Amino acid sequence: MEFRALCAALLLFLLSSSSAIAVTIGEDYVRPRPRKTLSFPWRPKRSSDPQQVHISLAGEKHMRITWITDDQSAPSVVEYGTSPGVYSSISEGESTSYNYLFYSSGKIHHVVIGPLESNTTYYYRCGGKGQDFHLKTPPSQFPIHFAVVGDLGQTEWTKSTLDHINNCQYDVHLLPGDISYADYQQHLWDSFGQLVQPLASTRPWMTTEGNHEKERIILLESGFQAYNARWKMPYEESGSTSNLYYSFEVAGVHAIMLGSYTDYDEDSNQYTWLKADLAKVDRQRTPWLLVLIATPRGITAIGHIKAKATV
Repeated sequence: MEFRALCAALLLFLLSSSSAIAVTIGEDYVRPRPRKTLSFPWRPKRSSDPQQVHISLAGEKHMRITWITDDQSAPSVVEYGTSPGVYSSISEGESTSYNYLFYSSGKIHHVVIGPLESNTTYYYRCGGKGQDFHLKTPPSQFPIHFAVVGDLGQTEWTKSTLDHINNCQYDVHLLPGDISYADYQQHLWDSFGQLVQPLASTRPWMTTEGNHEKERIILLESGFQAYNARWKMPYEESGSTSNLYYSFEVAGVHAIMLGSYTDYDEDSNQYTWLKADLAKVDRQRTPWLLVLIATPRGITAIGHIKAKATV
């Protein structure tokens, strides 16, 4: 018995020592402290002025322009061309809006323009009036530069991160979830849209949802209302039935944006769509295959629902 007790004590000591060593090694990294949340002073604007302008890829040689107006009668049209102030083409689109508890969104416009030439600067105007914007289409072949950033939020860290993104001369921004950190406070979606407009209006931002986009309130509000209304992605163009997962191709890359917080078991629509999408990938045309998802499968984290599940 004494020998067994001694062995047990020795084993406990070794386990404690190894745990201490592991903690010591892990403690080499010190996470920076959170920075202050950004404040956004009120600025007067006309109700028809385009706000929160951002763009996304919308199928081959096409781009989706999204913006919001307070004016519910503002038209969903985009004029565009390759010279400043000279608009040789015009496209009409659709609009939507949503209510969330006591919040009512502005009119959210989605207009697809194209066909567009690759690696070309276009100038455009939303709603037939207001500020002129410009965008640059991605190249049709390598090299292509991606900026990949998640969990942007709206703090002073966000501001410095956006500065880094702007300095890297990227072609497409990939944002795999946790976008505005609105977390039920719908006005924060509006402030985030204004914050990222200088970048998001010039290069395509391709997003997928994270847990901060869910915003579901049992018996009161369904999930992903703000995300689906504000950040429409090319899910229809890629054969998906949900804005929460889709794919797109750019240059020699096939990118798949998966949904962490929608069904993904073998009987789910996402699983069925993913199998079909992968089967269509042509590695001669798109040798690079990228898959992005907000929460990886099979991890040990307990802070996310379904984080331990496997596909």
